[in-house]
Amino acid sequence: GLVKDFPEITLLCSDAYLSAVLGVPNRTFEYARDEKIRKALAWRRSFGVDALRSRFRYDMEEGVLKLIPADESGRANSFEPSPALLKLAKSRALRILPERGEDGRVVLLAETQLVKWREVTAEAFLQHHVLVLEAAFDMIRNTSGGSPESIIVLVDASGPLQAPPVAALQGMA
Repeated sequence: GLVKDFPEITLLCSDAYLSAVLGVPNRTFEYARDEKIRKALAWRRSFGVDALRSRFRYDMEEGVLKLIPADESGRANSFEPSPALLKLAKSRALRILPERGEDGRVVLLAETQLVKWREVTAEAFLQHHVLVLEAAFDMIRNTSGGSPESIIVLVDASGPLQAPPVAALQGMA
């Protein structure tokens, strides 16, 4: 079953979230379980989300991701961030705002004009988004059901706009 294959589901997905995904009208239980939940959990593993997260901590005061020193034990699965990811981590291009929305939802602010697209890769762009989203999900999980399980995303389109590379957008689909 799903819990046997992905024991992390108990930490990542609340009952309310699972119920919402499984209860979408005109969607079979099997489709929701296999195409939505199972594939999302499999993607997290294949993308190495836990290893990626093990190297960063979100700093709410500064609105940046801070690098955590590599594991001194010499574990083979330690994630080594690229220079492009390290740049994005400091950029504040996607950050969690300290104040929540009126309904209690976590608010993210995207300022793409802060990204120097020629200096980042599509992979680093996606990793950065995953790290910030995971930090937001942690904030939601830490409220034990006291916070809505959705996020507000504000996009600041002011300033000189540079479109991200198509590969970066395709990676997010």
